Amino acid sequence: MPAYASSDMLLLDQWKDAADKNPMLGFVDSVLSGYGQIAFSDNPLTGLCFLIGCFVGDFTMGVASIVSVVIATLFAQLLRVPAIALRLGLYGFNAVLAGLGVVLFIYPGQGVTAGLLITCGMVAVLCVLLTAALSAFLAPYGSPSLALPYCMTLFILVPASLFFLNLSPGTSAPALAVMSQGEAFTWTAGDFVTAFFANMAEILWQAKPVCGVIYLVGVLFSSRIDGISAVLASAAATIVAIAMGLPASGILIGLYGYNAILLMQVLFGRGFKMSAASFITCFVLSMITIIIQLWLAAVFRPLGAPVAAFPYSLVAILALIGRGPFAKLRYVEPLKWGVPETIAKELKKEETVEL
Repeated sequence: MPAYASSDMLLLDQWKDAADKNPMLGFVDSVLSGYGQIAFSDNPLTGLCFLIGCFVGDFTMGVASIVSVVIATLFAQLLRVPAIALRLGLYGFNAVLAGLGVVLFIYPGQGVTAGLLITCGMVAVLCVLLTAALSAFLAPYGSPSLALPYCMTLFILVPASLFFLNLSPGTSAPALAVMSQGEAFTWTAGDFVTAFFANMAEILWQAKPVCGVIYLVGVLFSSRIDGISAVLASAAATIVAIAMGLPASGILIGLYGYNAILLMQVLFGRGFKMSAASFITCFVLSMITIIIQLWLAAVFRPLGAPVAAFPYSLVAILALIGRGPFAKLRYVEPLKWGVPETIAKELKKEETVEL
């Protein structure tokens, strides 16, 4: 390995083989894999679903995501990063998410402007540099940088945008950065379903439940196990948020659930081999991201900076770095990450050889 993070699908292997031989197809594959890695997959069909989801949510956000990932991929190529890392989309997904954040937090409702495109280019380059630096820093500890590059990029950019007067930026979107006290709310089954899919939509920086449906479809194209993890984490996070009495307005836009989903997907079957112990551990950790979300929201509030994916990234990195005493959990090094199904097969082969 590293294993392709893709499932057994008709023509998928043929596409990958063709992309290996044709530089133009290889570039397209790298870009789509950049989208797919939002859910830890290099499956181009998964990436295409996420790209569609961005445009369904907001046209400007879709454009910003494409500009960002293309510039990041070109810049990574210029610097001659390892070809396998580029093809897997590891230098693209942070740029996608940062580009979406640029629209949401800095240029909300302004459409495609020169300022937006320039800013997307800058965050794309910064994401590549931060990916390289953080990966080098964390590699000795056995952890990838995950979403830290784009989180740090937005943490820097949003406060800095207050001085972008010549580019006419908007103010930081408060919906995702500010916690407010909500009024009494009576939950219905429809509200729960809305929140359930909004959790998934929020991974793409969208608040429309239909984008959550698209996200889940994209995940299922890549991995059924990841799909089940997303469903369980989203439902549980919604229940926990309601039980904790968190503002309904935040729950209904997926504010408290998206980090839980990502935590489950990155650790269960990837960071740690699938087992009853790893499922319970990952599930509990996914719920803890809600507390981290609230804490960071309070800390970041004076700056207006978004919490983004800091919660899941921090918890996952801590679990991977601190894996030593966890005798019941089998660690999987990041170079062997694919989808859980792929990893399980490879680990089984290794165990057979050892016997």
